[in-house]
Amino acid sequence: MTERQWGARSELGERRFEDQEFIGVEEITANEISPETDLLKHFAMAGGVTHEEVLLLLASPDDIEEALRVSGIRHNGTDRPSLTRLLGWSDRNRRLKVMSRSADPESITRDISQGAQGIGLIRGEDAVEHGLLQEVYTAWLNSRSAEKSALLRRRLIMLWKTYWVSVFQAAAGARCAVSLLHDARLFNTMELREAQDAQLESLFRAMEQCSEEGVDCQLELLAVRPAHADDFISIHNFIEEVAEQTLMDQRRFVRIRYGALLREGMNPATAAEIARLADVIVFDSEGTENSGSSDEAGHRVTAFSEMIHRIKRTKPQLTLRINGVATTDLRMVYRQGIHEVCCQSSEIAAIRITGARLEMRRRCSMIVE
Repeated sequence: MTERQWGARSELGERRFEDQEFIGVEEITANEISPETDLLKHFAMAGGVTHEEVLLLLASPDDIEEALRVSGIRHNGTDRPSLTRLLGWSDRNRRLKVMSRSADPESITRDISQGAQGIGLIRGEDAVEHGLLQEVYTAWLNSRSAEKSALLRRRLIMLWKTYWVSVFQAAAGARCAVSLLHDARLFNTMELREAQDAQLESLFRAMEQCSEEGVDCQLELLAVRPAHADDFISIHNFIEEVAEQTLMDQRRFVRIRYGALLREGMNPATAAEIARLADVIVFDSEGTENSGSSDEAGHRVTAFSEMIHRIKRTKPQLTLRINGVATTDLRMVYRQGIHEVCCQSSEIAAIRITGARLEMRRRCSMIVE
């Protein structure tokens, strides 16, 4: 889709079909019903459409992201009112949840304010990749004396807690999914558990502080690629132990959902056994989102199809989320029956619109049939 195909900028944003030129519902007859006209009919009921909104509504779902770029309704980091209206329409006409993949509080605040329905994944290691937190974490990993290690651990928990408080404040009560720390520099299970212990203590202390300040926290804790159901149970028990020791009597007031972060290649039967014990499953396709063709992009979802099939047979109502998707993946997301997607900030708007467009087309097709 080229800019030439979208036409001149003056055609896109300035003229409105309102009042005299409003597209009225009564003008669309039964013989003219199609997915496209039905979309316009529903949006017309909201109070008028602009040229740019029509173009986005009639764009092929695969072209919406490009349409947003060239139409001029998103520029300099600011959304024009017409895009805000269109995104509001998409949220009212879409069941698929669209969540952010942001990890820094400033980006989380922006994403939530712009319509993200939660934070679908913050990797445990994401928080220790920047600034003073990274310096203290690295120094702790490299410390040799027990005294220095204990001092650095206390400092790390304090800084990590401050980070998590800012994340929960930015999320403003929306769900936040956090995976346990997974760091290749930790060579054995004992070192990994010690680092995860510090991560969990900082999380629970942050939740305690937020509770005192009246900030709602909805935390999902994700085990990273558990090898089997017993491994998931072991991780669950470890988290519960840290929670009891950190929060003590306050533990019963803290809401935690338990889940697993799974990569492609896991045995479907094993995935189903883990799912039987979990509150949420997140399929992690991140790392392949820059694939060139739509076929390769579709593979991000189809790679999990056998796991999804077995999980749905085992626990049909379980929340399923996929991380690392683009607009070109959404058709397969719907075919696989995935409930939530998690993406980068730059893709949230396009996925929100595309999801609504695909769902509306499907409902219109069912009516016509």
